Amino acid sequence: MAFTPVQKVSAYEGIVEQIEAAVDSGQLQPGDRLPGERRLMEDFSVSRATVREALRVLQATGVVESRPGDPRGPVIAAFTPRLLEKSLGQLSRSATSRAELLQFRLFLEGTASFLAAQHHTDEQMARIDENSQRLHDCVESGDVALYPGLVRAFHDNIRAAAHNSLIAVCGSVVSETMTDLMGGRIASHREPTALLRQSAADGTKLVEIIRARDAHAARQASVESIYRFYEADLTVAEREAVRAAF
Repeated sequence: MAFTPVQKVSAYEGIVEQIEAAVDSGQLQPGDRLPGERRLMEDFSVSRATVREALRVLQATGVVESRPGDPRGPVIAAFTPRLLEKSLGQLSRSATSRAELLQFRLFLEGTASFLAAQHHTDEQMARIDENSQRLHDCVESGDVALYPGLVRAFHDNIRAAAHNSLIAVCGSVVSETMTDLMGGRIASHREPTALLRQSAADGTKLVEIIRARDAHAARQASVESIYRFYEADLTVAEREAVRAAF
């Protein structure tokens, strides 16, 4: 394909944009090679330093793969779940509101529970059971700082039982992003033990519904338990927005 010269101001960004656009449109496919540095300098009418900065950005974002000193030029990378995980993580940490994050969390975990109720194996159900018991043990031990991590493990195993890799990746990223939010909710609550005891009980209820393979009830139980955990900290507008998701 042919590239066009870019402006010298933020020229590397123009190179990045053109190559990303070519990948998005299908003009460049995974496995295709870009030209070498000298050819890219000529095509874009920029310096070697500008080309190298553009390639550094493209490699950092997973668009290309390259080896130092390879004269054949970098290769357009194949899509991987890790690339999705990285991009989604950046978006969820910097470009979404709390209400949007919760809406997406309800959608993901509700759908994961729906699918897990239909597709879980005995082995997966045993792991979910074990995670649920750990939630109760944590509450009774009083070591509440461990609770957010245990909740992440609980939902990770439900997503694994859903047998959908996209839900697993997206759910893991959103769950990790919300760890601080969950920690803040626990810290600000007047009776954190009561809050976590209710949360652990909700987890037990969800486990039994998934075990019974009642997919619709599993979705509803998952959504309601997550919303109930955060409800008191939400503004009226946030509550309305989040409840609209279920």
